Amino acid sequence: MKITSTGIEFIDFNEFKRFATDYDLLGSVALSEPIIDKNGNILIKEKVAIKENLLKKLEAMEGKYIPSFKLGMSRDLMRMLKQVLTKAVLARINDRSNEFINHLYEQNAEKMASLIGIIQNSFYSKPLALAFFKILLNHKEFFNHLSDLGLLSLGSVIQKQYNLKMVNRYSFLAGLCADICTFKDGIYKQSLGGQSLGRTSSLSVEIARKLGLPEEILSAIGSHPIAKFEIPGAVIAEINSEELRSHPLNQDLLAGSALDGDSGDDDDNEDSEFSGETSEVVLESLKIARYVIENLKVTADRDTVSEKLLVMFTYSVERGLFRKDIADPMINCFKEFDVAIKKIRLVASVENKCKFPPSAWAYPKPKSAQILCKDRNYQCPWIVNGWDLKIITAQDPFGYIGTALSVGTYPKCALEEELHEKVKISD
Repeated sequence: MKITSTGIEFIDFNEFKRFATDYDLLGSVALSEPIIDKNGNILIKEKVAIKENLLKKLEAMEGKYIPSFKLGMSRDLMRMLKQVLTKAVLARINDRSNEFINHLYEQNAEKMASLIGIIQNSFYSKPLALAFFKILLNHKEFFNHLSDLGLLSLGSVIQKQYNLKMVNRYSFLAGLCADICTFKDGIYKQSLGGQSLGRTSSLSVEIARKLGLPEEILSAIGSHPIAKFEIPGAVIAEINSEELRSHPLNQDLLAGSALDGDSGDDDDNEDSEFSGETSEVVLESLKIARYVIENLKVTADRDTVSEKLLVMFTYSVERGLFRKDIADPMINCFKEFDVAIKKIRLVASVENKCKFPPSAWAYPKPKSAQILCKDRNYQCPWIVNGWDLKIITAQDPFGYIGTALSVGTYPKCALEEELHEKVKISD
């Protein structure tokens, strides 16, 4: 199969037949060019609808004609591409091994009806649909990763009504395209952050621009590497920008092969007017998605991944790393973890009273019983002299939450009394 700017081409009859029958195209799409014999004579004219009798005729004549079957980008073929891509994305929600995303959406069944429409309409243009259809067919695992990032980005904004045009679609597309350049050597499976994320995001912006995506999405992808959070246990991938750019898939996407042409259906064109407010929400949704997916890459304990990740995320929200108005509705989806969420919010609220932020450090998280000064600000009036705490082993990844705490001796903080009082009241 060859995907071009004008449609899809097959040079093998059996592959063409499987495609037509598997995707239920019989009677709805037509050949865009005639079938000719080896002498150049026309055997079957162009614009003939593909029906079962045509497939039987071609099968009987096999060997007598040049095997070149071209499907033009008709509305029916575009509709099929949208449906196939949507089904593939939704499969990531139904995959129970994909626990966090499964949990995020299954707990919100009322959102599922609108979700299908959001995803299907996101593949609004021929270049976009053809590019992702090609990735789906040739690199399924990579497609799954891109879908996960898109669903995580959408998952933070779909929880409430923003009254901002296209905000749901743009959030999904920002996540879907943020790692589109990372197929080389399985970079998408490695930890991305700092300069490595900046380099991949820069190239992804170029590709997204080639796909004709709106500026709100390009801005979010290009800006989201500024998010200031640590991923405990992550070994950041080393990225060579030139090698990344020269990878065949990226060259294909950047060159526009299979992407040029009509940018969209006449009845579904994008609004060209830039919205700063929409751009801010899309950026925040992508920062959240990046935080979640990078933590998932290094989480070994899959049995409790949702609870652990949610507690870490909630803590980071309370410390001001993410916008509460966008993050909290997503957190509130996980009703069964209310107790853990309430406790970590309490811990963060006490830490936030630090006179030398962010030095106050509740330990051990999430079931904190002590507060120490991790930056050793002995001049602080809240230091409790003579009661230094000695940390003899590093915390596990769950306990890091926000930053790593090294082995060593730290002064005790008087905020510990308020922590004990609030914990007592909440219990």
